[in-house]
Amino acid sequence: MLLIQDIALTWYKPDRGGAGAAARQRFPAAYLLKEDPLPGETVVQTLYFWQDGETFLDAEQTAHRSMERDLPKLGFSPAQVEEEIQKRIFYIKKYRIQCYSSVEELNLTNLAIGVQEDRLSVSFFYDEHRSGAPHRRGHNQDYQDPRSALFGKDCLNETAFVLEKGQYGRLIWNERKTDYDTGTWYYQLHIYNLIHLNNTPAEPDIFIAKEPDFLYQKTAILY
Repeated sequence: MLLIQDIALTWYKPDRGGAGAAARQRFPAAYLLKEDPLPGETVVQTLYFWQDGETFLDAEQTAHRSMERDLPKLGFSPAQVEEEIQKRIFYIKKYRIQCYSSVEELNLTNLAIGVQEDRLSVSFFYDEHRSGAPHRRGHNQDYQDPRSALFGKDCLNETAFVLEKGQYGRLIWNERKTDYDTGTWYYQLHIYNLIHLNNTPAEPDIFIAKEPDFLYQKTAILY
C-alpha cells in the first residue's frame, strides 16, 4: 500500500519576502494523519494551506474566515452564514482522503510512480499543462520513448527515488502561477510525502514520527 500526503501552501505578493519568507522556513513539511485511511492500494490525504503574514490557515480556517467576511455582503443572515460554513467544512473533510485501486490511477501534478515488483519508482516531471513558472528543464528519462507522453519534450523528468516496502520519501517543489480571473500572481509550495507501507496499520503520526529516508527538492527563486 502507498500512502501519500499532498500538501500545498499558497501565498501572495505581500508575503513574498521579509517576514513572510522567514515564516515559510518554519512551515511544517508533514502533518498528522487525522482520518483513518480508506481501503485501497493507494491512499492520498490532501491538505491545503494559505499564508496570512506569519500565520498559516488550513482549508477549514480559510473557508470560515472568507465566508464570514463575504456572505453577509450578499444578504446572508448570521444563521445562514454558519450553515454554509458547516456545509463547506463537511465537504472539505469528506474529500480530504481519497483512495485508489492502484498507483496507475493517480493524477497528481508533476508526480509519476512506476511499480517494479515490490518497489515503487517515484519520478518528478514538469507538467507543462498544469505547472506554473519557472519551466523545469533538464534530463528527460523518457525523451526517446515514443510510448511516453513526454517523448521528445524539453522538460525535467527524472527518478527522484525508489521506495522499498517500509521506506518514506519526500518531494518538495514550488511555482508561480497567475489567477485566471484577476491576472494576479500567486505562489505555491508543494510537498509530497510518500510511505510504502509494509502491510502495517497507518498510525496518526506516521508522517511526523521520523524523517524521510529520501528527500528530493526542486525549489526555485520565484520572482
